Amino acid sequence: MQPCNHTRTEILARRDGVDYVRCLDCDQVFEAEDLEAIVSAYDEDDEPAA
Repeated sequence: MQPCNHTRTEILARRDGVDYVRCLDCDQVFEAEDLEAIVSAYDEDDEPAA
């Protein structure tokens, strides 16, 4: 089973300046800032080795 890349998301709520998003593929809920860090880590892994 491959980990989800969380590429399809929807905004659930905004509270005290924090956005909460849900992945449409795996149903996990994240703070938008946390999701950006997760997606960036996947992007770095996808780059070809030098």
